[in-house]
Parts: sequence; structure tokens; C-alpha cells
Amino acid sequence: MALLCSLTAAQDDSWSSENIPSVPQTLKITNLLRTLDLSRPLIREITSAAILNTGQEDATVYYHPVDQVYTTHLAHISAENRKTKEALEVIKDTEFFDADFRYYKIKLQAPLPPGEKMQITVKASFSNLAYPFPTHVGQAERQQLMYFGNSFALTAYPASKQKTTVITPNSVLEVHEHPEESEPVIKNNQVILGPYNDVKPLEHGVFEVQYQLLGPVPHVRHLRRDVEVSQWGDNLAVEEHYNFVNRGAELKGHFSRVDYQRNPMGIREGNGILALQTQVPKTAQDIYYRDEIGNISTSILIQQPNHILFTLQPRFPIFGGWNTTFYLGYNTPLSQYLRRIPGTDRVVLKVPFFVPMKDTSYDDVEIRIVLPEGAKNVNVQVPFEVESVEESTTKTYMDSAGRSTVTIHARNLIEEHAQDLLIEYELTVSSYLIKPLAAATMLMAIFVSSMVLSRVDFKIGGSALNK
Repeated sequence: MALLCSLTAAQDDSWSSENIPSVPQTLKITNLLRTLDLSRPLIREITSAAILNTGQEDATVYYHPVDQVYTTHLAHISAENRKTKEALEVIKDTEFFDADFRYYKIKLQAPLPPGEKMQITVKASFSNLAYPFPTHVGQAERQQLMYFGNSFALTAYPASKQKTTVITPNSVLEVHEHPEESEPVIKNNQVILGPYNDVKPLEHGVFEVQYQLLGPVPHVRHLRRDVEVSQWGDNLAVEEHYNFVNRGAELKGHFSRVDYQRNPMGIREGNGILALQTQVPKTAQDIYYRDEIGNISTSILIQQPNHILFTLQPRFPIFGGWNTTFYLGYNTPLSQYLRRIPGTDRVVLKVPFFVPMKDTSYDDVEIRIVLPEGAKNVNVQVPFEVESVEESTTKTYMDSAGRSTVTIHARNLIEEHAQDLLIEYELTVSSYLIKPLAAATMLMAIFVSSMVLSRVDFKIGGSALNK
């Protein structure tokens, strides 16, 4: 409801005819098709626009606006040339930033001459945007979600024609708000808005739909992923700590184990989570799992062609508003993730940023990579924008100077962020001797101490007592 109130207030303040976009009006949209996919917990918006250069010079960028209220929910945005499928660079724009909109600058792969056309597709994914309504449901009751947004596809340029298709999981839906001048068309699980002609830049119209979503709304509040590199042992140790919650409609009343045993299939009508699944590398060994208070759940490992499927079955279904914490760890050969740059002492570590669960959003993610002792001149390449990248020193067993550690913090991640992280660092041949020298020094100290102590007489006045 807070989102609805914020958007309504923004409309009252901003959507007047005096609100002229500040971006250069050198482009015009001749036709625009938007698809709003509400069939999964993560909302996807695909906007395909045919643009025409109406200016006097070549166009090199296309601006895509997002409501400022939605920017905290925007998890991922990408663009491509619709005809060639070539990816286009998308960056946050700082020149045309204001209180109502966040503009994203899309760089065209080639300048668009005056009078020429091209087609651009923008894909945006939003997390935690729809909210449960009603907020509480029974144990085996189907939940419904409410989506409140813009009936028009928000653009920075005038559009001669545009249409929006809203896709819901099933035909159980109800449109509560829509533009008065146009009645939406409902076909099975789709709601068609428009077509609208001569749409002004930044045009807004209220649209609200209530729909049924079977299953949970999985969300990870915090994920800490620890990766420890051991070049001596050719081992990569990974441990992941999860704080998991179901953000679906909360359970009405108390959980009934009796009803669950009587009708185990009935729970599938509700939003309870019966199992959690993730993947580990197919070469993983020594896999272990623990709950916060011990191993009180059931875990299953199934070998797949390209990975090992890890399934966690908690003691009870995780209903809306319920949460659980657990951690998972394993070892895997380092040689699959590390390569040496020929002719140098530098190596490149390539590891997944994280392994996502299906349809799950991640609020706070912390990646901690502990490099071998002696690693220096560390260079980190993150595949997307993150909150921070920090370097520190970690001391573990048998360390002398400590090990270089890279800590990365990121927020609002989804499946699209499951990309590779590159860390390049220098490790000389002499650095390999740090650990064995430290171990040899410690063993020598123990032997010397043992020799000294074995020759010391700790008897107290023994000869005097015999007199």
C-alpha cells in the first residue's frame, strides 16, 4: 500500500502538462509494444520501441525513464537491437536526473542518421513490486497479489502508437483501475491496454490488477558467500550462509500438522515452501549442510549432467512471513577456476558471483574471497554495478603476514546477476614458500623447545630431602 500511495502522490505533483521532459526531443517512437509479465514472483517488463530520428544530427543514445518510486525495486535492466539481437550498453544517466524519474542512457551500436529508423528492446526486472492482497491466507488457501502501475509504457519521447499486454499466471484476475478513456480487454490470463495513439512523453495512467499466484514468493534477506583459495592444495572451498524468507501472504492462524498430514497435496494450493533447491558444481566434494541449530532438515543430492542438484526439505513448510537460516559448503578443484597468464607471475581466478535459486530475489549479498598468502597487486572485475569492493587482510592457521581478502557487497540481485567474477593477482614463486617455511619454523621451534625442556630438572630440592 505504501507504494500505491507514493505513486498516487507523485502523480498529483508531477503529471501535469507543464512537466516537460528534459532529455533532447530528437527521437520519436512510431510504435511501441510493452509486455508486463506478472506470472512469476519477479516481474519482467519488455518494451520494444520503433524509433525515428527526427533531429538534424546523428543520434547516438536513447533514454529510457523509470519512475523514481520503482528504482529501489529495479533489479536488472538491459537493452538490445531488436533486429540484430546485439546487446546495447545501458548506464545510469546523471545529466537528466530529477526527483520523479531515473533515466537510463542506452548507447546505440552505430549512429542513427536523421530520418532513419531502428528498433530497440528494453528488458527490466523488478523484485518485491507486487504485494499480497489480502495480506493473510489460510494454510491451503490460494494467495492473490496486487500490482499497481502505469497503464502507459513510460517513455522520454512522444509515441505515435503503443499497446501494453499484461500476462498473469492464470485467468483468476480482476482489474480495479484503468484509464477511463479506454476499456481494457481481458483474454484468459491476459489484459490488453490500448492501443493508445499520440501518447505524450512521460504520460501516466492508473492501472491496478489483482491476480492469483500459486506458490511462494521466495526471498533471501542476506547471503554471505565465503570463497577460500588454496593453490598449495589445488582446492577452492565455498561456504554459503542464507537468511531465507517467504514474502507471500502471511499464514492466517496457526500451522496445523494434522491438516498437513491428512491432506499433504492441499498445501500445494497455498504458498508454503516444501523444499529449497540450489546447484553446486558437479566436481564438488565433502558437501555439508547445517541448519542454524544443527542438521534438523532433510537434504538430498542428485547428480545432473552439468551440476549437482541440492534439495533442502525443512521440517515444516515455510509459509508467508516465515523464515529460516542455513548454510551450505563444499570443496572443489581449484584448477577449474584458475589460470596463469603465460610468462608472468599473475593468475586469474574466475568464479560465479553467486548461484541463484529459481524466482528468488536477494536483498543483501556479501561475497568474501580469501586469496593465498603472498598474493598482491589484486585487480577485481565485477560484471555489474555493486555497492562496494573492499580489500583487507585475513589471518588463518599457519599464516604469517595474512592473506589478501576481497569483500564485495551488492543489493537487489536476481537470476540475471548470476555471472562470473574475475580476480587477477600476482603470486611469485617465492610466495609459495611462505607456508612451508612458516610450518618448518613452527616445527623447529617445537623441537627446540622439547629438547630444552627435556634437559631441565624440575625437581624441587630432591637431594636435600635425602640427607
